[in-house]
Amino acid sequence: GRRHPTRIGVGDAVDFWRVLEVEEGRKLVLLGEMKVPGEATLTFQITPFADGTTQLTLLSRFLPRGLAGIVYWYVLYPAHEAIFMGMAKAMGRATGGRIKGRPERFTPRLAGSCAIPS
Repeated sequence: GRRHPTRIGVGDAVDFWRVLEVEEGRKLVLLGEMKVPGEATLTFQITPFADGTTQLTLLSRFLPRGLAGIVYWYVLYPAHEAIFMGMAKAMGRATGGRIKGRPERFTPRLAGSCAIPS
């Protein structure tokens, strides 16, 4: 599903993911094409800082479809957390640089209500 052996482009298949967005050296957004009760995306973002360090952000999102999707998310959440933490650490080690901090878990919190403009 890839058009080039070393470059990734929008629309390419990478395992069971489809490339949605590429900003070379900065950002990669993938859409899951596996059969799950919902929609999964995986975003990798690289942020360089003035002090020469770089931050890797790996964000997984899942929009459940129905009760099966909600159950799927909560049952597999611990496994996915371990997989993505391991992936972030491995990617950091693969750069050959020193890893400054450990991966941090981000869990968005919904507070209050939101209005949708018409």
